[in-house]
Amino acid sequence: MARATATGSTTAGERAAIRPFTINVPQAELDELRRRILATRWPEKETVADTSQGVQLATMQELARYWAND
Repeated sequence: MARATATGSTTAGERAAIRPFTINVPQAELDELRRRILATRWPEKETVADTSQGVQLATMQELARYWAND
């Protein structure tokens, strides 16, 4: 779908371009999300050393740590 602009049609590259944006999220919502991430109840460690049972527990814990703190 192309939209008309003052200079003509928008190209696919322009539509797919990464553009900055702003989002406003109340601090209370971020604090609640952080609290919930930190309160995660983790399952026991997986029984295999590969990813055949899904993402490794340590990977998910590190990702949750990043989300909560960084």
